[in-house]
Amino acid sequence: MLILCNGAFKSGSSWLHAIVVELIAIKKINILKVPVKYTNDINSPTTIVESKLKEFIENEDYDLKNYLSKSHFLDDDTLKINFSDNIRMLSIERDIRDAIVSHFYHIKNNYRLNLSFSVYYFFLGRYKSYEIMLFNFRCKKYIGDSNFFYFSDLKNNFDATVKDIALVIGIDTLSIKELKVIKEKTSLLFLRSELKRGYSKYYPSKRDDSWKLFRQGKIGGWRNYFSKHQLIDINKIENGYLSAFGKLVYFFIFSFRRKIFKIE
Repeated sequence: MLILCNGAFKSGSSWLHAIVVELIAIKKINILKVPVKYTNDINSPTTIVESKLKEFIENEDYDLKNYLSKSHFLDDDTLKINFSDNIRMLSIERDIRDAIVSHFYHIKNNYRLNLSFSVYYFFLGRYKSYEIMLFNFRCKKYIGDSNFFYFSDLKNNFDATVKDIALVIGIDTLSIKELKVIKEKTSLLFLRSELKRGYSKYYPSKRDDSWKLFRQGKIGGWRNYFSKHQLIDINKIENGYLSAFGKLVYFFIFSFRRKIFKIE
């Protein structure tokens, strides 16, 4: 079985991946390492990059062996692949406004920039919003809702949501004790602690302050950042509207840049 934990950037894919890792550990499911040729970073949980997924499917025996990868698969050609029953793609969605605030802090912390949310949103955030909208729309279009999970459900009803996640990968039962262990080992405090110690299995730890990339994960924190005008704008984007010029800017900031620099 090949398990893909797919999610738009800053929408909870790391949390989803962490939960699946703990489910696998508790149930003692044997997961093999993905060959290095399918990834751009052997230390990353993204063990299969999007451009190598078809090659992996064609050449690796995932019917008899188990593999796991975190991903941000977005392309139509990837998502409309007719996956076999032994490929389980789990997707996660977060309130687009909270995801944008999280991306704002990712940019500030990762690049050590001192910028306001207004400047970030005008030059970058609104285009990231468009990408998150595209991601969620395409995943639901091609993969469907059955394997789609929500960040808010994990926050508000963790045990029930984890049980649903477990069912997708063939785990029928979880005890109260097992759910408690999963909750503890995927908590924000634990994930930050593991990153600080350099032991994280969920995020490549390349800097001493990389733990900052795991933020508060609050629901509704966007209310402290968005102006009325920005809310009107992001609501339009979430409903699929972005001007032709805006789409052109998005293409060069995200799509074209990734192709040129081979970022996956």
